[in-house]
Amino acid sequence: MNKWMLLALATGIISGCSSVSVNRDFDRSTDFSTLKTFAWKYAEQPQTGDPQIDNDLNDERIRNAINTTLAAKGFHSVDPAKADFRVIYFVEHQRKLSSGSMSVGMGRGSHGRYGSVGYNTGVSEYDQASLTIDVLDSAEEKMIWRGVGSRASYKGSSPEKTTRIIHEAVEKILKKFPPPSK
Repeated sequence: MNKWMLLALATGIISGCSSVSVNRDFDRSTDFSTLKTFAWKYAEQPQTGDPQIDNDLNDERIRNAINTTLAAKGFHSVDPAKADFRVIYFVEHQRKLSSGSMSVGMGRGSHGRYGSVGYNTGVSEYDQASLTIDVLDSAEEKMIWRGVGSRASYKGSSPEKTTRIIHEAVEKILKKFPPPSK
């Protein structure tokens, strides 16, 4: 196998592992270096009326992942009255359409090099789940940071796989929290 094929294979494997798309935004006037402690805005997650979202098992998984990730970054969970910032999250499910895909193949055979290009024009539907994590200034209850992670949602995952997926999503969303100080 030549170096170009190895590079293409490695790129495909790496991009296949990165299934969570993340967007972040923050208040540039906030001095994030002063934040040391956090608490949850709500002791219990507010109910939405959507049974796909109002899931106590996933609520526990998301809260544990956020607590663990923030603790690994040096933040300490405290009583809400003493917290520098508060955390809240939201989950959303949407039906999405995907259309068309292109593939390129290359190889070498006994009669020299060969290649092909294929294009699929089919349309498929899939569910997309989004997890939004908001950080609020405790004093003003004003949002100072937001991270949103989205990925295709798969039904029928095992509890272990669901826990792993949620933890990986939370880590990716909070990867750049806090943003660099001014």
